[in-house]
Amino acid sequence: MMQDPHALKGQGYLISIVSVFLLAFPAIKGAKGDSLLIATVVAGALLSILGMGLRWVADRKTQRRIDRAQGKTPKPSHGGPRMAAEH
Repeated sequence: MMQDPHALKGQGYLISIVSVFLLAFPAIKGAKGDSLLIATVVAGALLSILGMGLRWVADRKTQRRIDRAQGKTPKPSHGGPRMAAEH
C-alpha cells in the first residue's frame, strides 16, 4: 500500500500530538497539588504540539514550492489584480 510521503508525515505529527497528551496526562495527575509542576507540564505539552504544527506547516509550504518549481501544481490564485485581468 503506497501512500504519499507527506500524508504519512502529517499522520506522524498527529500520532506525536496524541502521544504528548498520553504522556502529559499521568504527569499532571501525579503533580496533583503542585500548581507550578502542573503548569510546567501543560506548558511543555502545548509547546511540543505547537512545534509539531509549525514543522508540518513549514513542510507543506516547502513541498508546494517544490511542486510549483517542477510544474506539478499551478500557483495559487488569491484573487486580486491578476485574477481580475484573467477574466
